[in-house]
Amino acid sequence: MIYIGVDLHRRFCYMTAMDATGQILNQQIVTNEATSLRGYLERWSEPLALAVESCSFWPAFAEAVESHVERLVLVHPQRVKAIASAKLKNDRVDSATLAHLLRTNLLPEAWKADRETRQLRELVRLRIDLGRQRARWKNRVHALLHAHGARSPVTDLFGQAGRAWLSTVELPEGTRPVLASCLEMIDQCSQQIRIQEKSMKACAQADPRVQWLTSIPGIGTYSALVLLAEIGPVERFADKKQLYSYAGLTPRLRQSADRKRSGHITRAGSPRLRWILVEAATVAARYSPAAQRYYQSLAERKHRNIARVALARKLLGAVWALLRHGVCFDEQVFAAM
Repeated sequence: MIYIGVDLHRRFCYMTAMDATGQILNQQIVTNEATSLRGYLERWSEPLALAVESCSFWPAFAEAVESHVERLVLVHPQRVKAIASAKLKNDRVDSATLAHLLRTNLLPEAWKADRETRQLRELVRLRIDLGRQRARWKNRVHALLHAHGARSPVTDLFGQAGRAWLSTVELPEGTRPVLASCLEMIDQCSQQIRIQEKSMKACAQADPRVQWLTSIPGIGTYSALVLLAEIGPVERFADKKQLYSYAGLTPRLRQSADRKRSGHITRAGSPRLRWILVEAATVAARYSPAAQRYYQSLAERKHRNIARVALARKLLGAVWALLRHGVCFDEQVFAAM
């Protein structure tokens, strides 16, 4: 078998081909196009194993080459210490290191998301980004009013009554166009959010897993789709502790001899997954008796933020159980977890 390490870039790849004894057979730059990539792979008569670091544009590369290789390994970029800590680091060295680690079976492999999961991620992440953009423009309006000493008489500044007040509030002549532009951007984001939510609703209706997840306190349709997109198939996690680690909700551990010290959570994995779980925990602590008792018992001894993160981790355990067993949420079972 021939082992190929690929240092992937947007316009080109640096390829290193190595045989089973570790001898380098070829090193060259290949244009990052399907025809060029397949042409390079077709020159080899032996079976091929290929390693490439995970990045935002790996799916297109994988689709171009996966039919021409016997094994395609997606490498976890943060765990390839041989590359990350190298004193000499360039495309040639990186690709050779990947080929060598692939040959010796020492590569930390990352999960390759399937096409369905990738499409759901694109849909969900666009909705998240639109919501955050709208929040930025709303904050801009609040800052603008605060700078000129204008206080809103209504709770919802962007509701019907709030918009009516904004149209009559006294502002300097040059500030009124700025306010109008901000409100226009908010309206555009809101329109796009409504379009995305229709698509997400259609996805939710076709997926029975959403019904299981929405039975958990604090998790609605939007939250359920974020969880499904960021977690992927739950079967790849043997137990809930693996899912905790994947979400970055486990504490850091420093141990030497008989000394052991736990620190803050690792924050590894998807920040969107942690964010939606903490949001769900905030709601669950208000409306679920079991979640409320768990949260309050921790908040009395530790900071409330620590208690909220712990509740988010406990909710993630419920997510794992429901997806694994295909059942709805049970308050008594959750309290006993």
